[in-house]
Amino acid sequence: MKIACNRAALYEAVQLASSIVPARTPKEILKCAKIQADKESQTVIVMATDNEITVKYTIPQVQVDDGGSTVLPADRIASILHESSDETVNLELTDATCEVVGKDSRFRIYGHDPDDYPAIAITPPEGVLQIQAAVLKRMIHMTSFAAARENTRYAINGVLWEQQGKKLRLVATDGRRLAKMDGTTKSKSSDDNQTAIVPGKTMQVVERILHDPEEQVQISFPDNKICINTALVQVLSNLVQGRFPKYSDVIPEGHEKKIKINRELLSSGVRRVALLANEQSKGILLSFSNESLCLTSSTPEAGEAEIRMPVEYQGEEFKIGFNPQYILEALRVVEELDIVFELSDPGKPGVIKAGKDFLYVLMPVTV
Repeated sequence: MKIACNRAALYEAVQLASSIVPARTPKEILKCAKIQADKESQTVIVMATDNEITVKYTIPQVQVDDGGSTVLPADRIASILHESSDETVNLELTDATCEVVGKDSRFRIYGHDPDDYPAIAITPPEGVLQIQAAVLKRMIHMTSFAAARENTRYAINGVLWEQQGKKLRLVATDGRRLAKMDGTTKSKSSDDNQTAIVPGKTMQVVERILHDPEEQVQISFPDNKICINTALVQVLSNLVQGRFPKYSDVIPEGHEKKIKINRELLSSGVRRVALLANEQSKGILLSFSNESLCLTSSTPEAGEAEIRMPVEYQGEEFKIGFNPQYILEALRVVEELDIVFELSDPGKPGVIKAGKDFLYVLMPVTV
């Protein structure tokens, strides 16, 4: 193999590969990326897998003098490309040694036999649906933060995908809060229905590859997997097995109180009042009255905090406690200038809405 490739393009591909390789594994070859050059098409393909997620990144317009493939430690080649300032780098393979050559540098990396690398086959299956990259990226961004991290209830470690005809819904929860976002797809049939739980790690990978907002992304669900294709990248991932909670039962209905609040004002207030929040209760108190919101917190050994701000609310005084971090994490992903709080009882979940497609359910805490 002998190629001359744009360094930035190769680094992007290798960096994506290094993001999925396992940090600890008895199989050292799984810490590697497979780089395959094709002389006929003048392309380079970078592949990686952890046996759960597989990525395949195609780099076009590469000068390929000799085709072939090599398997190199992903983090090592990524570090070399990151530190290089060259516009173009040259890769040349001799036996199991790959040389990475720049204007003033030469690295010799010892690789593995490509025949020992796990077989990777990603083929576009039947029955794909399409969605605009900008829409999918925002849906992932608005939901995946609420998924559980290493919970024993494996199903909530992932994000629920529900497709009903041309509608796609993503739902994530960790048992204390829930994020839901709706979007529109292009489907071959308006009768198509699909339900799947996608791992959180896969969601992060997919969000990273969605660069062109106008691109149409292809999605399919072959054999208990999810396959996502962009123009340059293919991602194939196993699905999370298990039963996702019946999220519709968690979403309250018939809220008596609706409060409109400026997002940035609320975010600033919550951040500041959380500075003196009790570590045990991990809560702040929200007190609503006519056209006003008072945020308070107290810690016996530290002190008290109180912040007031204007809101759009007419009604009787109402108090409810929430975990400030859960409020802030939702406000970080929201783009709208204003959000709406919907509340009914201090002991029942509250709802934050932004735009027409995003809903966030938040369990109250005792303050």
